Amino acid sequence: MPENLRHAHERNDEVLERIYIGRRFKNDTERLEKLFELYTKMTAAAKAKPVVKATRVI
Repeated sequence: MPENLRHAHERNDEVLERIYIGRRFKNDTERLEKLFELYTKMTAAAKAKPVVKATRVI
């Protein structure tokens, strides 16, 4: 991977990690735990919302 692209990826990771937890993740395990936590919350919220089907007016 070109050096400038690798640096851009690292910078992007740092910004997102600071948004999520206010600091860099200690390791990949901590990162995965947070991502699964967010996924669980997201999918639980989606299941809680009733699905409303649109009706077609003719």
